[in-house]
Amino acid sequence: MQRRIQTGEAGQPLSRNIRLDIAFDGTPYDGWQVQKNKPTVQGALRDAIFEVTGERVKLHGSGRTDAGVHARRMVANFHTGSRVPAPAFVRALNRLLPPDIRVLASREAGEDFHARLSARSKTYCYRIYRGPILPPHMAREYFHYPYRVDVPLMRQACLMLTGEHDFGSFAKNSGLARHGPTHQAVDRSTIRRILRIDLRQKGHELIFTVEGTGFLHHMVRNIVGTLLELGRGQMTPERFERLIQVRDRTLAGFTAPARGLTLLRVSS
Repeated sequence: MQRRIQTGEAGQPLSRNIRLDIAFDGTPYDGWQVQKNKPTVQGALRDAIFEVTGERVKLHGSGRTDAGVHARRMVANFHTGSRVPAPAFVRALNRLLPPDIRVLASREAGEDFHARLSARSKTYCYRIYRGPILPPHMAREYFHYPYRVDVPLMRQACLMLTGEHDFGSFAKNSGLARHGPTHQAVDRSTIRRILRIDLRQKGHELIFTVEGTGFLHHMVRNIVGTLLELGRGQMTPERFERLIQVRDRTLAGFTAPARGLTLLRVSS
């Protein structure tokens, strides 16, 4: 149950929790998270919020997108003592933000709402263009892969990934880190739940859509690269099936480029 937000004498909240729904073209940014001397989506939003409120807020995102990854509807939140009406942040922030970052909606959320911790699921899509020449207008959001692939076989492989599995083979690394002076292996959980996967073909386009309760770093891009190797005959179905059992990143396929990946929505 959400706690009641404290208010002052005139009923004005002492600290309001503002939820933002945002979209961005990730091409010119080094991902979501603030980095020193690098352009990031979080940094641009945080600077715009400062211009509107005069406050250096802690801005939470529903996840950390990699450099070059896009978002159709990502969620963020911050606490503020500003008197700016919650819906007015849309126009106020968009006046200050670059045109490749847009605030789609803003509203007051419960005090306990947290963009990442309150997220129930996230849906990503990955776009592939398999024609001989990639149209220029698609270059920012499609991965050009002009090879024949066995789409029905790739769809069958997708079924193996639904449900709860150890996705260590599809993480940036296998989830094991060396820690301390003895370099003892430390387990970092790589178990995730995939709710649904869809692989749709339309002409030269191949659209991979996946919804899950959470994702590992590079997980979607590594799954796509592995599916493409399977579809091209560079990997056997038996080897693909073994990937969810062995937890070994070196046995999976290549990491598909970031530009083809888009965060479609966050359910919270």
